[in-house]
Amino acid sequence: MTKHSEQERATAAGYDRWAASYDDSDPSTWLDEPFLLSHLQPFPGCRILDVGCGTGRYLRTLSESAYRVTGIDLSKNMLARARQRIGRRSDIRLVQASASCLPFKPETFDRIMSGLVLDHVPCVEDVFSAIFRLLTINGRAVLAAVHPDMQRLTGSDIDVRCGHSEALHIPGCVHEVQTLLAAARDAGLALAAMEEPCVTPAMLEHRPGWQKKIGCPALLLVALVKSEGA
Repeated sequence: MTKHSEQERATAAGYDRWAASYDDSDPSTWLDEPFLLSHLQPFPGCRILDVGCGTGRYLRTLSESAYRVTGIDLSKNMLARARQRIGRRSDIRLVQASASCLPFKPETFDRIMSGLVLDHVPCVEDVFSAIFRLLTINGRAVLAAVHPDMQRLTGSDIDVRCGHSEALHIPGCVHEVQTLLAAARDAGLALAAMEEPCVTPAMLEHRPGWQKKIGCPALLLVALVKSEGA
């Protein structure tokens, strides 16, 4: 088994265990969801892919029946949580798959969104190449990643304790901002917008333990476009 596949297996196993108690409403949503809603710019009938949909947080921001939506995730238990959270919506289908090997034909989607996935992918070049392949001409992608400055502050790996069970370990990867931007550019994707929002004092009311994070860039947010002739 390659190191890449070992990391994917560890990530899937970690999120499978974490799924039951995973909190997708922490204050980081204040930072990425406004950017997503501003830059995704879907249209009626738009075909949208959520890469690493987790419990369906991004999926739930989309109007019901306005679009044709697919969510993929490596973890079967996170997908089960997503199905519970989105209820009976027939406009959303969920697929278990890897962000590094997306099982769709070229130019299948008009929009792609992804939150907190690049931090678990050793080879981001593969992800950006896949996004380029799957997007239609003039298609847009909006991605959020944990900022490398935050990873250096807190560590790139995730250690989570679920109840009384042994702490689970989910491996992470640190990718510098310029590395991510270069990978997107080399794949043929043009940068439309970028933000590096920081942790604010207001977040401490919900997460008192974040005191040491105030002022540190929390996320890297990018909007990308596949231009005609790319």
